[in-house]
Amino acid sequence: MNKKSKNIFIKNFTNLSLNQGINIIVAIVITPILYQNLGDSQFGLVNLAFSIFMLISIIVSYGYHLNGPKQISLLTKLNQEADLIKDLVSLRLVIAAILSILILALTYSTNLFNNYELIILFSIPILFSEALHPVFYLQGKNNLSVLAILNAFSKLFYLGLIVLSINNENDAFKVNFIYGCVLLLSYLAYWILFFQRNKLKFVFAGINKIKYRFKENFQFFMSSLAGHISIHSGLIILKLFVNDSELGKFALANRIAFLLRMIPVFIIQSVLQNASKINQNNSFNLNNYLNYYFKRGLIITFLIGLFFTVFSKWIILIFSGQEIIYSNQILSLLSFIPFMAMLNFKNILLILVNEKKEILNNATWISLFIMLPLAFVLSFYYKGFGLAIALLISEFSSFIVHTILLSKSNVSK
Repeated sequence: MNKKSKNIFIKNFTNLSLNQGINIIVAIVITPILYQNLGDSQFGLVNLAFSIFMLISIIVSYGYHLNGPKQISLLTKLNQEADLIKDLVSLRLVIAAILSILILALTYSTNLFNNYELIILFSIPILFSEALHPVFYLQGKNNLSVLAILNAFSKLFYLGLIVLSINNENDAFKVNFIYGCVLLLSYLAYWILFFQRNKLKFVFAGINKIKYRFKENFQFFMSSLAGHISIHSGLIILKLFVNDSELGKFALANRIAFLLRMIPVFIIQSVLQNASKINQNNSFNLNNYLNYYFKRGLIITFLIGLFFTVFSKWIILIFSGQEIIYSNQILSLLSFIPFMAMLNFKNILLILVNEKKEILNNATWISLFIMLPLAFVLSFYYKGFGLAIALLISEFSSFIVHTILLSKSNVSK
């Protein structure tokens, strides 16, 4: 193992872990405040709206969270980087604006968001924060320490505003609004400082550039859309079969599981830049490099699953401020999702470094078509427990699908 490569991984993973550490600390403080002040029903609806906007925001990112870092890492001149940044931010802002208009139209002309229209409308800033999210650039430059600082500042500011603003169930609409606005202002400040420091001028990309980027990344967008539907659609599906109270209790466990689900993502993000360069330069065997982190990732995620299963009762108590047996049981099942997701580590990296867009697109959509009927059927019969099992099976089936499609291609493992 190349020492420089290992050091870069450690640096990236440490910064991403610090990011997640801040997220966990903030979640530990915020979740009981929200759960107790809003009540389980409004807490469930806030998290339902958040899940909806996480799904919609993947349209805004347009797949550039997957290959944007690689594109940045291979550029050598600042003006080239600036051009790419302008193109991607412009494209994302256009998409965010179009989606916001559609959400407004749906909210006022239909009953689609009955009982939580205000929460939906005040969640719109989340889309514009995603449009300005600089992670693709910072990851591509192996400069995730800046992202850690941005995240710490924004999440702590968000925490302070929640403590001051959320007092009862009537404040539910403020939660996602505060979250979106804080992130939006943080990312906007970063880009303003970036362009000023480098004596550059931000010019909105022309229509031809936006169309080019739209066509360029369509397959990565489609694959990321399918992947995020698989991850974030659970609460939306469950809402069809349970009352708001049970939805809230499931959302509590799901919120913790979502934080854990980011661990395999962090490992992939930490490895991607070096893997891309190794694959391009053939400096040493890519398979050995990936195996090194794959084996360790499996061990880590399995131990995390065991820990959160054994101590689920106390973890729910910490996050909610009260003992909720239903949430304990759901968390015990969802705790192994990171391990199941880690199985797909090598497949995803081999696809990304080799720009196998078609394989990724096909694999994620096939996985989605397995997940959706499974989630609907099991949720219908077994409610939250059925959905938890469906999510576990879906992660494993995604690994199988990716493995089969990758084995049929010319990508060497």
